[in-house]
Amino acid sequence: MAARLTCKRSPAPLAPILALALVAAACGGGADDGESPSPAAVETTEATETADVADGADGAEVTAPAAEPEPQEPLVAPVDTTTTTAAPTTGDTAAEAVEDAPAEPQPQFGGTLRVAVEAEGDSLNPTSGNFAVSAYVMTYPVFEPVAYWDPQGNWIPYLAESFTPINGGESWEMKLREGVRFHDGTELDADDVVAAYEAQLLDLEVSLAVRPMFPDTGGVVKIDDLTVQFNPLDKTVHFPQFVTSQLGMVPPSEWLARAIEDPTLNQSPPGTGPFMVDSRIQDEVTVLVRNPDYWAADITDIYLDRIEIYPITDSVIAAERLAAGELDLMVTSTADAILTLRDAEGVRTIENLRGEEDFAMMNTQSPPFDDIRARQALTFATDRDAYVALIRQGTAPPADTMFHPDLIWHNPNVKQETNMPERAGPLVAAYCADFPSNCSDGKINMELQYSGPSVVQTRIADLLIDGWEDYFNVTQQELLQDNHITEVAIGAYNVVTWRQFGAVDPDNDMLWIQCSSIGFISINWPRNCDPESDALMFEQRATDDLDRRVEIWHQIQQDLRDSYIYIFFNHANWTIGAGEHVHNVCGQTAPTGEELFCNNQGRVQLHQVWLS
Repeated sequence: MAARLTCKRSPAPLAPILALALVAAACGGGADDGESPSPAAVETTEATETADVADGADGAEVTAPAAEPEPQEPLVAPVDTTTTTAAPTTGDTAAEAVEDAPAEPQPQFGGTLRVAVEAEGDSLNPTSGNFAVSAYVMTYPVFEPVAYWDPQGNWIPYLAESFTPINGGESWEMKLREGVRFHDGTELDADDVVAAYEAQLLDLEVSLAVRPMFPDTGGVVKIDDLTVQFNPLDKTVHFPQFVTSQLGMVPPSEWLARAIEDPTLNQSPPGTGPFMVDSRIQDEVTVLVRNPDYWAADITDIYLDRIEIYPITDSVIAAERLAAGELDLMVTSTADAILTLRDAEGVRTIENLRGEEDFAMMNTQSPPFDDIRARQALTFATDRDAYVALIRQGTAPPADTMFHPDLIWHNPNVKQETNMPERAGPLVAAYCADFPSNCSDGKINMELQYSGPSVVQTRIADLLIDGWEDYFNVTQQELLQDNHITEVAIGAYNVVTWRQFGAVDPDNDMLWIQCSSIGFISINWPRNCDPESDALMFEQRATDDLDRRVEIWHQIQQDLRDSYIYIFFNHANWTIGAGEHVHNVCGQTAPTGEELFCNNQGRVQLHQVWLS
């Protein structure tokens, strides 16, 4: 079926770099790799109040909104230990609700799933597009990565049949599954993988995540029709984690060659997945329809006929529409929307608080924050507690570091040095004495930049400035998100509010803090280079000794705290809201039959969802 396409805006020049965390996927136990797998993450159970439990439509336990459960042991990965909630029952008691609960419905074929996402993507081409959370929701049904995650945070082959390390991880051989077909009828082979890698290198933004990993030539080499060899620059014990997301999605090579000449094709790419792009009107709706010739149809049940994805930038409006039955599912991290979903009758939420952090960050290569005294003063003057209370409203816990306390990587000895305004004054006075041209009236001059227009972002800016204004003269700059990202990437900022980190394995978060990510266009956003931390990060990349890796990441957290480049606010709460008629949101499987990670920073698979 020919795709109908209406382009309503130009692609953003640097938008894809916001989403390049996808490039860094995560570590876990290997499959067919000839080496011992990494220790599996510990599963935990959902928190339930026994007096208030009722059966959900899927047969899953649902409760009134509750605190995130405490794990029995520290977790290796921010796995799907999500808290599933439903609005409190009214009228009947919970015991009566359990007694009267209908039998679990059987899967049904057919129907249209209506999905809301928080933003639009510039394209659906995985070798060049902006693959933030919204783009993943759109493209996972169309493309299938060569590897993905199981619920314990272990990477597993997906379109690949196997990954085999060479010389302990100096190179990796990947063998593709035989008989995988693209929507255009061609078969997936090694030439397609090599072409995708070369297209990534050609793209200005995506290449920023690829080039630090590979040599100038010979990064990906064809061995035979179904086998390629990856040759990273450094020994990489857990390499398959890097191809679990955008970098592991492969379009057909013939189509890629045409798309390079005709970028309009990027809006309707052929993948290997169970759904195809039927039509796309940017900023309005992207429509996916079932692929009648899906290569894995005999081993994977696909229930839906159609998925409609609507970019709705005001998440509260989307939540209200879902509560009213106008939508079936949505993804958000906005507190007001989460609270609306929690309170809505007939709506369930799947919440994960262990992936990503909200924070402010400072540019260390331009005044005033090239001086650590200015960075320290801003940190001390920040009212983190007010931020968590007034902005997150009980939906997300405060953060001290880049790791949630449930995770084994978290260093409990590192505490965020906020809410200490009395320590800011002497530092500001000393700085202004040395650099009077950067100060006015005894305060440091600075700019706070953020994306908008956004009521929430404006509220955040006002709250932060309330804490800073005794020591800083703050100019506000609100930019459209695309321009905001561009300014940050080229270092044209003082302080910005941001969300990042939270990869399934922290090795994937090296990208944001390693020295080689700094350049004219930088994805080490603060442009802070610490050679000693770099050496530690590459050491942990080359070992499967979990204890040593944990020790290294504990030290890196200390180093980051002592550099005063990030002011952590909270651990983000990525929430999937769904009507009770939407089933199997968690429970998607790979072609191998293995269950997949459900809510990975809001990235959710939809290919096996069904409706009752």
